[in-house]
Amino acid sequence: MGVLAATLLLAGCGSAKSPDHGVALLPISGVNAQRWRWTGQCPLSPAATQGCAAAGPILGLAQLNGDEWNLGGPAKAGSLNMSVGSDGAVTLAGRFARTAPCTESTCLAPSAYTWVRGYPNVLYGINQCHADSSPKPSPRLPLPLRLDSIPPHLIGVTAYAAHPSDVTFDIAYDLWLNPTGTTRPCRNQGTLEILVWTDYDARALLPPSMQIGTASIPYAVDGVARTNSHTWSIYASNIYAGGRTAPWGGTLWFVPGKADVVRHGRVSVELSAVLSAARLLLHDNYGWPELGPRYWLDTASFGVEFGPASGDPMDPSASHFAARISTYCLDVRTTLEAACR
Repeated sequence: MGVLAATLLLAGCGSAKSPDHGVALLPISGVNAQRWRWTGQCPLSPAATQGCAAAGPILGLAQLNGDEWNLGGPAKAGSLNMSVGSDGAVTLAGRFARTAPCTESTCLAPSAYTWVRGYPNVLYGINQCHADSSPKPSPRLPLPLRLDSIPPHLIGVTAYAAHPSDVTFDIAYDLWLNPTGTTRPCRNQGTLEILVWTDYDARALLPPSMQIGTASIPYAVDGVARTNSHTWSIYASNIYAGGRTAPWGGTLWFVPGKADVVRHGRVSVELSAVLSAARLLLHDNYGWPELGPRYWLDTASFGVEFGPASGDPMDPSASHFAARISTYCLDVRTTLEAACR
């Protein structure tokens, strides 16, 4: 039985009050305790009294996004619960007796062939293909934003403690980039998804054949910069020469070495460095034109990808996990140590 007891204590940005600069997404103040449930029958929006709700709930600047995009099977196979407490923290609780992949023709990716069954997350920006039900952005970071217009030193700040056991998982940012400034982005040819992992288990790793480079990504743990950290590995899928991708987009993964994963503590990651490394790699390896004036950042999410303990893409085994998210913050024009203070 896959078990992930991951308590994400995202306290890096202080209390529910917004920091002097940056975009504080959680905790949310002045909310009543509520709970939402996603199932194999309602994988992309919460289950409702009749059918599925229109979208995940919006809490201030953030949206709770169950995103069980590759989960198949009946509703009785289990569910993901996302709840918000009186302290404004978000709790995730997944209890799945079966986590078969979604293979029907109506699935988002019926041939994805990945161990990932879902990515429950706290979303900022535009939910891909669901712009009408997305949260409104802060004027401090108004997405979509052209890459060369993003203020310097875009930093994501989290703090968490993870306690994994017998499950395939990663904890990651999920950044979505679009080759137009549309306010209604959807996955299509040219779309880029960039996943930035901060923790993972060995079964989650992509095959070596997909690695296309490395990069040094500045980050800090508990307010101390990791100056002697190893380089991060970069993997790619569905990316081709001259700016082309698969019809539904392409993906880059930024993965720290095992010595640099963060099991617990306050973590600040320089996301601007990730975007710069992606720009250089796509230009040098694939002959892409400069991303800065041609791509827009639409979305910045933070959450947990999970799947069966075996890491087998077709394994329908059980998967259990729990997580608690209390704060998530984005900041610009600052340092790793000072972000979201």
